Amino acid sequence: KNEISKLRNMAQSIMKEGDSKLNALCALLEEIMAEKETKVVIFTEYKDTLNYVIENLIQKRHPEWRNNILRLSSEEAADVNRFQEIKERFEKDSSARILFATDVVAEGVNLQVANILINYEIPWSLVKLEQRIGRVWRLGQKKLVKVYTLFMNNVADKAALEAMYRKLGNLKVARLKPRPFTGEEIFLYSEEGDVKDMMKVPAYAVTVEEKGKKKFKKITEAEAILTYIKENSAGLEKLIESIIKTKAEIEKEMYSKGILYMPKTRDEVENALACLGFKNTKELMLSLVDMLKSVSEFYGLNVKEEGNIVKVSRGSEMATTIENVNDIYGFLHVNTSPVSPYIVAYGEREGDLAIYKAIVKGGSKSETLYSEPVGIFMEDSQVLRGSELIETVSRALSNCIGVLGEEKAIELPLTCQADILSCLKQNIISLQSPLKNYMMRLESMGWRDSEIEWLNPSNIKVELSKPLGYIRFVKHSTPETLNISQKIKDEVEDKAVQIVLEKESEEGRIAVLVPESEHYDIKSVNIVSGEVRKIEVKGHAGSEVYGELTDPEMKLAEKERDNFWLYIVYDVLKENPKILRFRNPVETMNWKVFERVERRYIFWPKELPQTNHTV
Repeated sequence: KNEISKLRNMAQSIMKEGDSKLNALCALLEEIMAEKETKVVIFTEYKDTLNYVIENLIQKRHPEWRNNILRLSSEEAADVNRFQEIKERFEKDSSARILFATDVVAEGVNLQVANILINYEIPWSLVKLEQRIGRVWRLGQKKLVKVYTLFMNNVADKAALEAMYRKLGNLKVARLKPRPFTGEEIFLYSEEGDVKDMMKVPAYAVTVEEKGKKKFKKITEAEAILTYIKENSAGLEKLIESIIKTKAEIEKEMYSKGILYMPKTRDEVENALACLGFKNTKELMLSLVDMLKSVSEFYGLNVKEEGNIVKVSRGSEMATTIENVNDIYGFLHVNTSPVSPYIVAYGEREGDLAIYKAIVKGGSKSETLYSEPVGIFMEDSQVLRGSELIETVSRALSNCIGVLGEEKAIELPLTCQADILSCLKQNIISLQSPLKNYMMRLESMGWRDSEIEWLNPSNIKVELSKPLGYIRFVKHSTPETLNISQKIKDEVEDKAVQIVLEKESEEGRIAVLVPESEHYDIKSVNIVSGEVRKIEVKGHAGSEVYGELTDPEMKLAEKERDNFWLYIVYDVLKENPKILRFRNPVETMNWKVFERVERRYIFWPKELPQTNHTV
């Protein structure tokens, strides 16, 4: 009973705090992925472990790595062609940077395109460890090879560690020289207690006394092995305590000289966030949680709020507690589509919002310092950033009524571009202030060349990417325009058709009216690509966004699918009529059947459950 209780407590701890070994691997991979032209092979003992790690990395932590990760286990090895295909992609495809493998590839496979190897578990066999290293550390390897082994502070890993070190000791006693696979540095990863700040920081020195003076002595894995052999676990624990103490002494010395950044104060953090459009960290988190709730319908997520605690789950998966920004990013997919989406949403104001990525560059080589999304309302050049932009997009997604078909990109006015660039440049100069003071302090101590200017304000440049996407806001239908005479309806319909003909012509397509027997209004042809659109036009005097199709029109829509377009022209009788273009409305819009004299199909945009959001 006690053992079951312990297992239950362990499971609850993992559910609440996460898998610490997986967290450590994730932190290490984040560093590796930040480097260019590096590839890594990660060995696991079992296929189930391999599946578990990959699933957690892609679904919960870094979905943007989906196309960077490959796997080779007994399942893939059973298919010779599949095995070869994966191996060749890892060797030749620059985007394939992470290979998860079991020991099925530990022998006889050349993976020297990678220069980093990670052992997710401790191999009990020195032969197995050497075989794994031999996959990347081979004749012809031109890069420095790095090998990491993840150790846990538990009984099983301690036993494996002791077995391995004992075998190393036996080799030494037998005067046999093992292949040098002991490390040069020890890295500590901790998520609790006083060493939480040591995540991903190498602890490589201890303090020793020599002739009454303190000196730093470098510690390697080989030194740790010898300590363990000579003094057992007590000696190793003492060595680790010395490493932690030495790190604290080094940091204290660096703090006193102003070399190492002190922890940021609340005001400093809020001033930095203000430059990005957020009042404080609370507003940042609330904005992102709001975004997560808005996209939950699209991503199949279940978001629950219990007081101040937010939990997210997908399907039957275990719920994850949202504790920081990275937890939210793990659930938000990255869209790498070359096409800028154009969605339609209900809002209190009408107009088009274009969203861009602003890229801030600086330094002698014009390197990217940071980037952020910015939104611009095209009608009045209003710029949205930070929480204001996130909240506007969240509300649009919550009130989304459809995705438009192909739309021409909106050209950003030069005056609006100038406003964005000026605003961002001023913000980056403000963010630079602490760094500027830091460099001046180093210069005063003679520790840096004052002639070398890393970041000069005059070298800061801001570039705008192509549009990430557009949002067209429309108002809800006005009831008074729904009951109008047939004469006005016919007038509206005729004018709507003329508006569409002119619009198609403006965009370089050849558009002609077709006979009523064709069951659509306009045939439009792109003379460059040859694309043909069969367009049914529906016009409205007011702001209604719906369209009725007859039975023959519906059958044509079901038959033609992507070639069939429903153009809804609204505010036809006003000065500035507007057009919404829906491709393949049978799939992209809601619809239902109703009977009058003849059967009709009424279409209206798909709409998510309404929230309290307004724009």
